[in-house]
Amino acid sequence: MKTKILLSVFCICGYLCYSQIKNVGDTFLWHKINFDTSYKYIHIDTSIQNIWQVGRPQKTYFNSSFSPSRAIVTDTVNAYPVNNYSYFDLFIGDFNMPDYPDDIFIDFWHKYDTDTLKDGGYITVSWDKGQTWINIIHDTAYYDYSVGAVTPGNDFGYPSFNLYTSSNILYTGEYGFSGRSNGWVHTSFAWYMMPCKLTFPQDTMILRFNFISDNINNHREGWMIDNIRLFSIDLGGGIYNLLSGNNISVYPNPATNNLTIEAEQDAVIEITNIQGQLIKTFAATGIKTSIDVSAFPRGVYVVEMITESGVGVKKFVKE
Repeated sequence: MKTKILLSVFCICGYLCYSQIKNVGDTFLWHKINFDTSYKYIHIDTSIQNIWQVGRPQKTYFNSSFSPSRAIVTDTVNAYPVNNYSYFDLFIGDFNMPDYPDDIFIDFWHKYDTDTLKDGGYITVSWDKGQTWINIIHDTAYYDYSVGAVTPGNDFGYPSFNLYTSSNILYTGEYGFSGRSNGWVHTSFAWYMMPCKLTFPQDTMILRFNFISDNINNHREGWMIDNIRLFSIDLGGGIYNLLSGNNISVYPNPATNNLTIEAEQDAVIEITNIQGQLIKTFAATGIKTSIDVSAFPRGVYVVEMITESGVGVKKFVKE
């Protein structure tokens, strides 16, 4: 009983710390995979049925990558075929995630175009070097849900962002992405809170990005992924690296034509809408930057500033 209480306390503390982080930044980033250069920890299935390809998208909806000029796509030119199963694996360990296995944060940008609730993509994880696989939203092999651990399917503390749920069912009964995305979607998820770990994992974690289609040809484009980011946030000490609101200024707020962003040092700035879609990203040198927001639709936006000192987040309203 005493052990379980202590585990719960650790988890609650982690939740309270992480509740201050609303989005993901590069400050704690160790690997960014944009597919413009080879990445040795990604392995694409070599079977004849595999349709995952790295290259320049040349379709109607998949007409460009998120960042120039290549992405990984279920065929860069053709619609996906019927009765297909394709996958690629991303290997994660202390070779590309320095704090592994204590905290694991992953995000990526993607588009999908499939037959709704039939064909689609989903992500599985293996902790035993590929012997067994489980959908990431139901992964309890590494963390204990009963004490509030953070896993991709458990929103205690760090909420998964734009990830499918158990109500998104593909034709095989698997859970995954399907239908047509509204442009580029930013998805993130995490495994966190070491005190809640059930067993120590093997030396390598494998994420598998799976794509499946049934026997009906809908002439759809499939799944495209770009800018996969791997990063760690040590909530025990890293909380000091969160920039306080006093160090960041965004004005005027509400804004109509121009928005001024001030930070205490050079920063990478990302602006997303309230749905999490990236609107603008740029590097700001100096402490004050002015941008034109006159063409932005009315609504609420999130400004994320990524500096050497940490990550800061502010919201503004576009009138």
